[in-house]
Amino acid sequence: MDPRLAIAPRALLRGSVRITSLLWLAVILGGVCALLPLLRLWSDGRLTKLAVCAAVAVGVCAVAICTWTTPTSARPRPNAPLEALEEAYVGSATCKSCHPEEHSSWHSSFHRTMTQRASRETVVPQFERLELDWYGEQVVLEWRGDELWTRFVRGGGQPGHVERPIEQLTGSHHMQVFWYSTGAGRELAPVPVCFKLEEQIWLPLTSVFVVPPELRDPPEPGKWNQSCAMCHTTDPRPRMDIGRTDTHVGELGISCEACHGPGGAHAAANRNPLRRWRKRSEGRDETIANPGTMPPARSAEACGHCHSVRILRERHFDSWREHGSPFLPGGDLQSTHLVIDRNDRDAPELRQTLRRDPSFFASSFWSDGEVRLSGREFSGMRESPCYQHGDTTMQIDCTSCHAMHREEGAADEAWRDDQLDDGMRGNVGCTQCHGDLAEEDALRAHTRHTPGSSGSQCYNCHMSHTSIGLMKASRSHAITSPSVQSELATGRPNACNQCHLDRSLGWTADALEEGWGVAKPELDQEQRDVAASVRWILTGDAGLRMLAAWSYGWADAQEASGTEWMAPYLGRLLDDPYYVVRFNAARSLGSVGGYGGVLKGYNHLGDAGQAAPFVDSVRAVWQARYTGGARSSVLMLPRGLDINRFGQLYARRDDRMVFIHE
Repeated sequence: MDPRLAIAPRALLRGSVRITSLLWLAVILGGVCALLPLLRLWSDGRLTKLAVCAAVAVGVCAVAICTWTTPTSARPRPNAPLEALEEAYVGSATCKSCHPEEHSSWHSSFHRTMTQRASRETVVPQFERLELDWYGEQVVLEWRGDELWTRFVRGGGQPGHVERPIEQLTGSHHMQVFWYSTGAGRELAPVPVCFKLEEQIWLPLTSVFVVPPELRDPPEPGKWNQSCAMCHTTDPRPRMDIGRTDTHVGELGISCEACHGPGGAHAAANRNPLRRWRKRSEGRDETIANPGTMPPARSAEACGHCHSVRILRERHFDSWREHGSPFLPGGDLQSTHLVIDRNDRDAPELRQTLRRDPSFFASSFWSDGEVRLSGREFSGMRESPCYQHGDTTMQIDCTSCHAMHREEGAADEAWRDDQLDDGMRGNVGCTQCHGDLAEEDALRAHTRHTPGSSGSQCYNCHMSHTSIGLMKASRSHAITSPSVQSELATGRPNACNQCHLDRSLGWTADALEEGWGVAKPELDQEQRDVAASVRWILTGDAGLRMLAAWSYGWADAQEASGTEWMAPYLGRLLDDPYYVVRFNAARSLGSVGGYGGVLKGYNHLGDAGQAAPFVDSVRAVWQARYTGGARSSVLMLPRGLDINRFGQLYARRDDRMVFIHE
């Protein structure tokens, strides 16, 4: 059977699991009945204790075999989305019985903890009661026994006093978002503050996104049920209608069946140990979807169901409200969803989205269609030549570089961060196909950089950090080559200047022409002379300023560019209108060194008047220390910054509103 068609319709699977369960219930009862006469024979002295023990052991094994597919479930909560396995699904606990190593690596991953019940074990920050600031308003979080509650006054479209229990958490890698029950069925709404794990700080929820700062209210109630749950749980069913929210999920978090599809038929078929042994030796089993053995496009689409900019096909809208997404791993994603690109502006599925959010395309894509949101890697990869033009042995998919299950002996924490397969942090991800560049001399000739340097890392040139999400820049998965022409056309930073922050577009155009024969585009005087990153920071829009602020703190860029000239540019962003820009500027400034004292007391969430003195203080401290001499590309005169030129560029800052919705 074709593994792409391995997942049978849910109705058929329900029947097979129901019949099998009844059959094994009969076997259990029969086993118990069979033991009773044996015990009587033993009591009469006609049977040895050894024989009885053997019989009991057989009975226990039979019970274990029969019950190993029965998942455990927590006590249902009336106002939280209900964990309820449809009969086609068996749950991750069942998978553990035959796949303990895979289950163990999944259990240690951030996929598992993407959504969790709120408890003292799952809430990362430790406290009993907190009074948190939400743009001057108070948000209280407090434990009442083993139940976490929140209290605050909500604004936005549904204002009013909120005092409700926290039911669920989203995230455990970068930040945790807290969801309370509204009391309207199983509807959830977000607490307006979240916890940033790396810095161990609480932040207003809207401040972590690139959105205009006046947008302070969190998403409306029901957002989790109709949107977040679709990728943050397994088998989500919104079950939403007028006046009703009764959301069910198979499991909270992203579990085995999110990637492999419902396992009911697989579990039933493999109760036969001989079949199980045979299928393992073959390395394939037609009763379950396995992205590792699928054709590349189907494998990538199994990940792309969540990791893409997409929307459900219009014909599935009504069914989705009750039953959730019709897509199952191994299927054709494009048949159930529109994976959106720049050519889809008139798609019927997008009419309502564009009416509600006219900025949708600008928020999700650069003007040439390259995705600018992190977490949507499939949208980038599907535009890449390595995906589009590869043959069956060369076409990449997500598993070309990523491994959902950690190899035995691999560094657990490193793997958990981005689930890269063993060895894929270097150039192996590329040289597994481009083998001619694996040798040191060939790599040097191709990159024009010293092997082992940041400039010889394939990812830095061909997967640069131009996607935005989680308060940082992420690598684009649209595998491209550095291009000054693309930057001129789209505003998207090119890879060369994200490392060489002190160099101009003119310098990059010369280098690309000399080293790789790329024709130079027409440039004006400013583009030829002034460092590209200086123009990003001083004249760019909020999204570009945020990428630049992050890049100034990137170790590879600091190595290539030096850091002694950076402080006045990062300082200039400390009172930026957008909080994410400020946050990255302060973080990068801290990595430059020597400005910890200057930033003491700085709050990136303060108003402009509170932040402005820090801009001047950073420049003053830097001016007293600077010994780098004249560097025209970064506006440095022999004795320091060219204030006039700096001010002229800053006066042209692009202040149009930017929305980058994650």
